Amino acid sequence: MDQKIITMIEEYATDKDFWGKLSEQRIRNVEGELKITFPEEYREFLAEYGAGGVCGEYIEGIQGDKGASVVTATEKWREFGLPENAFVVLDVGEYAICMLENGKVYSWTRGSKALDQERYVSFYDFVNDYFQEAIDNF
Repeated sequence: MDQKIITMIEEYATDKDFWGKLSEQRIRNVEGELKITFPEEYREFLAEYGAGGVCGEYIEGIQGDKGASVVTATEKWREFGLPENAFVVLDVGEYAICMLENGKVYSWTRGSKALDQERYVSFYDFVNDYFQEAIDNF
């Protein structure tokens, strides 16, 4: 896990901001629901934190045995045409931030035939930027 992300979480998260550790089996089950394989960095985040964020900004993930917001968000956006090989890590409302199995992070706008543009080369780059902006605006 990226040390800068860990530090931001330790300094700015409260007890209820993250769902907590997940088993490898739980992560594989969710991958099976979406028919994809999560990139390693996202898997590490899920294994350690499940889902959550800092300063009111939230990353989709798995909420223990209660459900999986990554599944709910991805299925919703797939109804609007999100490519089947993508999954949602942030549902912004008018667009979604998505990932592919290669670990790259893209934006996607409802009705687009393809992912709009590459936003980050990795999940950790996305989280660093997203959490830092949340902290700066807190």
